[in-house]
Amino acid sequence: MNLILIIFGKLIIKISQLLNLGSGSTWPGHIALMLNDKFIEQIIDKNKGLKIIVIAGTNGKTTSTALLKFILQKSGKRIFTNSEGANLLNGVASSVIKSSNLFSQLKYDFAIFESDELNLPLLLKKISPDKILILNLFRDQLDRYGEVNTIVLKWLTALKTISDKTEVFINGDDPQLYFIGTKLSQKVQYFGIKTDLMKLKNIPNDVDSIYCPVCLSLLKYNQLSYAHLGDFYCSNCRFKRFGEVADFSNIKINYPMSGLYNEYNTNAILLLIKSLINIETKDINNWLKEFVPAFGRQEEIVYRNRKVFILLSKNPAGFNQSIQTIGEMVKNPSFAKASKGKKKANFLIILNNRIPDGLDVSWIWDVDFKPIFDVAKIIFVSGDRLYDLNLRLRYDDNKNIVYAFENLTAAVESIVNKTKEGERLFILPTYSAMLEVRKILLGRKLM
Repeated sequence: MNLILIIFGKLIIKISQLLNLGSGSTWPGHIALMLNDKFIEQIIDKNKGLKIIVIAGTNGKTTSTALLKFILQKSGKRIFTNSEGANLLNGVASSVIKSSNLFSQLKYDFAIFESDELNLPLLLKKISPDKILILNLFRDQLDRYGEVNTIVLKWLTALKTISDKTEVFINGDDPQLYFIGTKLSQKVQYFGIKTDLMKLKNIPNDVDSIYCPVCLSLLKYNQLSYAHLGDFYCSNCRFKRFGEVADFSNIKINYPMSGLYNEYNTNAILLLIKSLINIETKDINNWLKEFVPAFGRQEEIVYRNRKVFILLSKNPAGFNQSIQTIGEMVKNPSFAKASKGKKKANFLIILNNRIPDGLDVSWIWDVDFKPIFDVAKIIFVSGDRLYDLNLRLRYDDNKNIVYAFENLTAAVESIVNKTKEGERLFILPTYSAMLEVRKILLGRKLM
């Protein structure tokens, strides 16, 4: 049965690629699981030497997966992943089909499976990973996932059922995730960032976990990095971030991407790497200089001699971090030099509310758009919910003109025409919008 599924799946992948319909990262697995719901575990069980790593979280999964894969490949290891952000069970199954031979053999050293919030408990029922990395937990797609507290309970229940041989890596600056770590019997290691990078003085609007997971009192912070991440403590029950949190502040790291959130991602991968292979930090540092971001995640595309910079922005915490990162980039002297002295850029913001994005767009009111107006020359908006977005922007600044385009292709072409050579164009899309805009810029589908 599985032989037929693998052959049929590989055929679908090949047809999808030949007809430019995508990479076949979901449909082969979807069909395989419909016909055999134990397909994943049956193939994995036949490959005892394969080391399995699961990466979960709200933001940063695809970036962290790409970074881990890159470093492991540089060290001479063979890796496959559920690429293109296909992080549901059908994406995992598709990656298994694509990577296995007709004898169900996976001739790789590591499999890295990224998983979204809702999918993680389902995936852990099918496989027993060697390592699990949990990056963060933010409010996202409430119609699918529910509130953060709901996900915490589901994750804790699922993690308690896995083998004690599994090693868990957790963001120690996230109070809910740190709480999960204290309840596990497996070996747990924590990562974070150094406290002198935590600049926020007050709890921001996009915070999601401000109550103590032990006694439900309001948490306090010695220092905050962003959203609810930081050096937290509860004055009522004494729950707090305690012990060693790996931030690699004692060595100089060549962080390959801008933004505080990517320091978290990089620190997480560095901690995980040290448990997988014996490698010198200096070698990793040299390799990090060559790392190219995953699609849509600080991805630079040259289109008609303009540099287009795409930052996926799909929830309040992620969007605010994108805006903060852009502000830091524009103010950087190297940006001004590349932009011929200009310290402003053009922006296209795209808001969709399709299934991959979440149907509810009320979260845009927890995004602070004011900093964009400080560095924006022109702002265009588009997408399925462009008028909601346009209204939201006007509440933050009703003096500057925001141009609205119902047709995304027209929006891209128009703002490119208004972007001179040497000027930077930033595109901030939700997930499905990111796939659409990349197809316009590159002329091909991704999924």
